[in-house]
Amino acid sequence: MQVDVIGVTNRSLIVSGVIGIWLQHWPLLAIVIGLEIILLPFLRFGLLSFVLGALRLGYRPAWLGHIFRRAERLDEWAMLDVFLIGGMVGYARVAPFLPIHIKAGGYCVIATALLTLITRASLERRELWRAMGPHVTHASTDMIGCTVCDFPVPTSQEGCPCPRCGARIWHCRPFSTMRAMALTIAAFIFYPVAYLYPMEYSDQLSTPHGYSIMTGVVKLAQAHLWFFAGLIFFASVLIPFLKLFAFAWFGISIHRHSASRLRLKTRLYRLIDVIGRWSHIDVFTVSVFLPLMHLPGLLSTVVGRAMPAFLAVVVLTMFASTVFDPRALWLAGTLHNRRAL
Repeated sequence: MQVDVIGVTNRSLIVSGVIGIWLQHWPLLAIVIGLEIILLPFLRFGLLSFVLGALRLGYRPAWLGHIFRRAERLDEWAMLDVFLIGGMVGYARVAPFLPIHIKAGGYCVIATALLTLITRASLERRELWRAMGPHVTHASTDMIGCTVCDFPVPTSQEGCPCPRCGARIWHCRPFSTMRAMALTIAAFIFYPVAYLYPMEYSDQLSTPHGYSIMTGVVKLAQAHLWFFAGLIFFASVLIPFLKLFAFAWFGISIHRHSASRLRLKTRLYRLIDVIGRWSHIDVFTVSVFLPLMHLPGLLSTVVGRAMPAFLAVVVLTMFASTVFDPRALWLAGTLHNRRAL
């Protein structure tokens, strides 16, 4: 994108926000954002193209499932689609005040983000796993299913790599609850900072104005951008709170061997596992417009301390969702029923 104001031209590449955050002495924050919007999408599309091309040509080596498993894992962290929504929110906030022009690179980002959404919706993963092989030769009740590719193996092979995708197969992943709870507690530590301090400072004529997450929601509502205000409130306030509440509930339930509402808890886990990545919208909104909002002596944007704290909450809860095994809820409930008998 490009902004032309009083003879000053500012251009923003997709990497410009990452560089700007790095130059403001937030290197870890810049690295995480750069991975999510530049490197990981490239790797995800590259690996997926290789797998689909190999299957198309009839090339099915034993390690092809390992490659597809890694491509699927990267799908959660390749966030060009979320970046596009963040850019749309920022554009709606700034366009009434500054003449912003979307250039060729911006349209390429839009196209890539839309293709990301299309591939995620249209990819028939079970068909691809079956095409890779190996195929199931026999089935019995004494088997465990791989949680990645659904390939069944005898219970005697618990802890061994899956013959199809290479993931370890367990009745329930060891220490999954402990790891998820540790990540959740770490997210709780960052949570107050993320919402009490500003995400960004807008320095207008040497007068700094801080904008927290809720301030941003209020500003969008005051500008009658109700859709974007609701979107930011849902993605940046409700989803992180829902994830922290859910994992706290899961941990307490497993500790107490609760057998109540197991289906509700499982559905809740599936929901937060899918929607958790969309909390990045506010972070990407700041990063995409950071290089554009820079007019020496007139206007500049500075990252606030809430931004790295908020990103830590989002990333830690995403990791918690990845390591948590919802089967632990059912095993705890089964143990409770056995004790009752």
